Amino acid sequence: MSDDSLTEETVATLADRVGIETTPERHEQIRAEIAGGLDGYATLLDDSDEWAPTTERALDVTHDPDEAADQYNAFISLFELAGGDGSLADLTVAVKDNIAVGGVRLTCGSSVFADAVPRRDAPVVKRLLGAGATISGKTNMDELAYAPTGETSAFGPAKNPVVEGRITGGSSSGSAAAVAAGRVDAALGTDTGGSVRMPAAFCGLVGMKPTWGRVPQAGVVELSYTLDHVGPLAPDVSTAARVMEQIADTATDESFTEAVAEPPAVESLTIGVPEEFYGDYVSETVSQTVRARIDELSDAGAVVRDVSLPLVDDAVEMWNAITNVEFATFLGAGATPLYRRGEIDPWWHRDAVAGIDDPDRSFGDVVQRKAVEGAYLLAEERADHYVAARNGCRALAAQFEAALSDCDVLLTPTMASEPIERGVWNPHSYASGGDDAAPPLAVNTRPANLTGLPALTVPAHDPTTEPIGVQFIGSAGADATVLAAGAVFERFCVQ
Repeated sequence: MSDDSLTEETVATLADRVGIETTPERHEQIRAEIAGGLDGYATLLDDSDEWAPTTERALDVTHDPDEAADQYNAFISLFELAGGDGSLADLTVAVKDNIAVGGVRLTCGSSVFADAVPRRDAPVVKRLLGAGATISGKTNMDELAYAPTGETSAFGPAKNPVVEGRITGGSSSGSAAAVAAGRVDAALGTDTGGSVRMPAAFCGLVGMKPTWGRVPQAGVVELSYTLDHVGPLAPDVSTAARVMEQIADTATDESFTEAVAEPPAVESLTIGVPEEFYGDYVSETVSQTVRARIDELSDAGAVVRDVSLPLVDDAVEMWNAITNVEFATFLGAGATPLYRRGEIDPWWHRDAVAGIDDPDRSFGDVVQRKAVEGAYLLAEERADHYVAARNGCRALAAQFEAALSDCDVLLTPTMASEPIERGVWNPHSYASGGDDAAPPLAVNTRPANLTGLPALTVPAHDPTTEPIGVQFIGSAGADATVLAAGAVFERFCVQ
């Protein structure tokens, strides 16, 4: 805000916006106080670029590649960025396009950010390169990560390489398509309500959402600060564990790769089955497939127990209240990660603000509706629903931990249905429960985000048939246990 725009009327408007009652006399005092501090604030801008060291590199980047180069529209940009020596030197990895790679456009699947370029890598990218991986592109995604199907990107929908004409699942749609098509060995996605696990399940892959905070999120454009996670998509549990080993903050005595290479005997595994994840909304095919796999594990010697998580029935409303408010706050602050620790790339931020302010650019339908809904809940409802939902998360987490006190993992269907056809999902009817609403998609994945617990999806059978995923959920910090359970499942149930 410049001195010219700082009027008493502006002060009155701003005061009203934050719920502060003032008088005309006080407006002038506040205006003078703000004006007196503007020169001091200006020094921060003068020095800010010096405080933000950049990653200098020359890359040959193909932006929005055509069908000949990208058959499944999996990528928003293609390039080759080789790492050094390390344990991932044999892997090519793609990165979802809401994760910063210095010198490459960071679009978040939106035309608004189509020209926004960060100048340094997110920590997870640094870790991949440091471990020797080659990063070969940025993957397509639902706009700003806010949809479950992979169809809302400004760059067109990603296509499912496993079942023609079906959705990939979102929002990490391109990451799933790139791995399923064999273009890369693994990919990073982000998961706010299932956005790694949903496309992994629909494309016959393994997808891991770690414990919240286990993987750094600096350099990742957020959707919902308290629910966002970064995790890998891979063709098998072993590869997912290898990637996790490098991107996660791990304890010195813990190894994800060792947990997968030497998993516990199936006889020592205790599995909880929460009936709340098997409701009428789950298709008969999915329910029968997952229950058959549970029977196979039981026949092999695993202990299977019924558990109850009554608050799961409120998870959809909790998730909506939290995500909409946090998303509206983030977007209203000019795409600024107000609450996320770590460095902020000032160059991408300036480009992003320019895109938001450009009258010739606009966000898509889903982003517009959800941002306005969140702003309403925050301003007009005074965030009462947000407060209730955050407290509900704590109560829900307590129920999960109680259930997990006697179990190693919980086992559920990942998705409620098989992949639906492209073009079927209607966000308007889906939100209102209309007769033409598509089947619910993220019902079984959101609880793990609300609680921050680690969750893994593994193909329930040969993924070249109908892709159906089995989800394992573990206690907070028990990421290795969840991966180990997935490895046991692969051994006994996936042929």
